[in-house]
Parts: sequence; structure tokens; C-alpha cells
Amino acid sequence: MSEEKKAVVIGGGIAGVQAASSISGMAVTLVSNEPYLPYYRMRIEEVLGGKEPEALYIHPQSWYEEKCIEYISGTVVAISKGFVSLSDGREIPYDKLLIATGSAARSLNLPGGRKQGCVLRTMTDAISLKTCLKDAKSFTVIGGGLLGLEAACSVADDFNIPVSVIETAPYILPRQLDEESAKLLQAKLQERGVNVIVSGETESADDSYVYLKDGRKIASDVLCFSVGVNPGKELAEKAGIKTNRGIIIDSHMQTSMENVYAAGDAAELDGRTFGLAMHAREMGSAAAKAMMGESVEYVPSEPSSLLKIAGIDVVSLGALEGVKKVETDGDKRRTFFVQNGILRGAVLINDKASMMKVKSLIGKEF
Repeated sequence: MSEEKKAVVIGGGIAGVQAASSISGMAVTLVSNEPYLPYYRMRIEEVLGGKEPEALYIHPQSWYEEKCIEYISGTVVAISKGFVSLSDGREIPYDKLLIATGSAARSLNLPGGRKQGCVLRTMTDAISLKTCLKDAKSFTVIGGGLLGLEAACSVADDFNIPVSVIETAPYILPRQLDEESAKLLQAKLQERGVNVIVSGETESADDSYVYLKDGRKIASDVLCFSVGVNPGKELAEKAGIKTNRGIIIDSHMQTSMENVYAAGDAAELDGRTFGLAMHAREMGSAAAKAMMGESVEYVPSEPSSLLKIAGIDVVSLGALEGVKKVETDGDKRRTFFVQNGILRGAVLINDKASMMKVKSLIGKEF
């Protein structure tokens, strides 16, 4: 009787957990470098409002035991042919390996003498930020991305201090929204106590203020950066695996090293990196199939995002290109993007119920 093959997954994000839960016929080990069980990263601002980390876990400890997934909280420091090395000296053998190391938050090194700024990407970040906010007199986020906006809302709701968001683009969430939809959302954020500054170019910062190039200064006792992420490719680079912006994979999820695959934010396919949970989940499933020897050709789905900011449901589907057609119905707003008679994308405000129907129409005559 042949010995059971071993699959190792590095990374406890959505891609890693999806892959680990989808692999069958192999012994599965999931390694995460965080001191918490895998959690929903897009909800970590809830910790600022008082939720315990456990409330955000994707699955309880018992789930991993029931699935026969060996879960290890540890840091992988090296990948070699046939095994990975942990910082505590352990070596874990593998027949198939998935690198799902996610991405790391960027920050800015601003002149002006500010001692530090924070980021909000991990559970540890959220807990640290909550501690800083206990004695804070003001809070500013540089970057109008999703996590930054949600953090700003949470702080405005739960801490009685001025809250500001500084976005360099002409409107917030430029990747997910058209300008008119973004302005509606911005107005709601203002109502919630979040001062939104767009087309704001940051020049410098000290321990009390952020200074803009137009001369304005924004109170900033606590400063948080929400200015994008860098794919987690360092382990792969160290192992000699081909990388560019991310870890280069083919449509079979395979890296340049035999029996090593990559998925999620860390992966790069055809020059494109991915930052959405839906793609992480898809790639985790595709990687699991490839590791099990199934014939897989991963084709990314059209992007879609379901957001809830300032109490408003926002759905962004497909590409926001083409001629805009707008429908309104009370507090609902639907913006369709049509190109050459084909529906390319849509933004739905307070109309989550229409999401699946509209999604099915993307790429069809409209």
C-alpha cells in the first residue's frame, strides 16, 4: 500500500482555506503565520467596535479537526524541493505545495517628523489600532480604499473624535464605483461623521497633523494608511521561483517550480494580480484541483464586489466602461455601463437583491 501523499498550503487567507478544504486524497497541512485562526479580513474593522477576534473566524478549530486538516500557526522561512522550513526549525515535507501568502499593506514614508503611522490589514493591526484609539483626539486615513473607509466609519461610530479620509483620486473607490455613485456614498459618509477629502495630495505629517499641498492641515492624532498592497512574493523569490509583481503562474496554477502552485493575492496570471475575495476563492479551488492531478484551466471571473459602507449596500459588477444608463427607484440607484450594445458592468446602490440577475446579464446584449 502506497504512502498517502502530502499537500502543504502556506497562508490562512481565503485562497489557502478554500484550497485546504477542497483537497481530497492527500494529507493536508495548512500553515498560517498569524496567531489567530483564519478570519474574514474584510471584517477586521469590527474589532475596533468591540468584537472579539473569534467572532471573525472563517471556521472554528473543530472544523479543521473534522476535515482532517493539520493547522499550524507558524512562519515558513524557506521553500525547498519536497519540504518547507519553519522559523522554529521544523521541516514539513510535501508532494504538492500551494503558496497563498496574500499581500502586505503599503505605507508612506512622509516627511515632517511623524514618529509612526499604522496600517489595517491583519487582526494584529486592528487590535493595535484599537489600543491607539483609546486616547486619541483625532483619526485620519490616507487612502479611500474599502478597508480605510470601513475603518473610518467604525471609528466615527464608536469613538467620539474627528475622523477624516484623504483620497488622491477625484472620488472614493475609483476601482469599484463611477463618480456619481461615489459622490452619493461620500455624502452618506459625511452624514456619519467622516470628513472625506478628495483630490487631496499629502505633503507631510507630524504627530498632530497631516499637511496637504494646497495648504490645508488635517488633525491626525492617529494616522492610518490605506494605500494599497504588495503581493506576498518574498518566499517564492527566495526559492528561485519566477516572480514579477506577484508569483507568476500559468492557467494551471503552476509556478516555475515543479509541484509548487500559487493562488490569491500573491499570484500573477498573464501580467495581472488579484485583490478580490471572489478571485481568491476561485483560485483556491482551481489550485486544489490542479494539486490533485485534475486538468484545470483557470479563467478569472468578471470582477464583482459587494460592499456595505455607511449603512449602504454597494454592488460593483464587471468593467465600468462605456455609455452610462441610470435608473433610480426611491433610495435605489442602478448605473449600467453599455458598450456597443453589450452590458459591460453595473453599480447598484441599495439594490443587493438585483445582484445575481444583473451579473448574469454582463457580456450580453442590453
